[in-house]
Amino acid sequence: MCSTLVDSPIGLIGLSATQKGLFSVKIGCAPNSIGRRCEDREVCEVLKMAELELKEYFEGRRREFTVGLEVVGSKFDVMVWSALRSIPYGEVRSYRWLAEQLGHPNAYRAVGRALSRNPLPIFLPCHRVVRADGGLGGYSGGVDVKRFLLRLERENLFRS
Repeated sequence: MCSTLVDSPIGLIGLSATQKGLFSVKIGCAPNSIGRRCEDREVCEVLKMAELELKEYFEGRRREFTVGLEVVGSKFDVMVWSALRSIPYGEVRSYRWLAEQLGHPNAYRAVGRALSRNPLPIFLPCHRVVRADGGLGGYSGGVDVKRFLLRLERENLFRS
């Protein structure tokens, strides 16, 4: 596994990857928190692609990510994280809606816990999930970051 830091409008983002794909995204990293230097050419390409796609996302030019992901977690967590990709750019859904989509309508709290463990925020857009009453709910990068990401997507939704 190799890592890199990416400067962004929400602060430093730590990206870690293996040959299988992007493995971890950490929002709000310290400047000296970078892991092992990338020496594996395949992994370096994954990190370069992830960095480019993040840059395009923050510029409002990317709505979907294509970089390969290595998603590791419990069967339920992976099912929840995979379902996040069905939420369109610039839109939000409730924890309850997501639970219903998964066939577990009463598991909205379990969905929230799974989202809190999402290892790939932004790439698996858990920021698009809000409370049923419209409140933001939590976010691993902080509620201010969640608010920023939702505003960014809303503002760029109709941009050509």
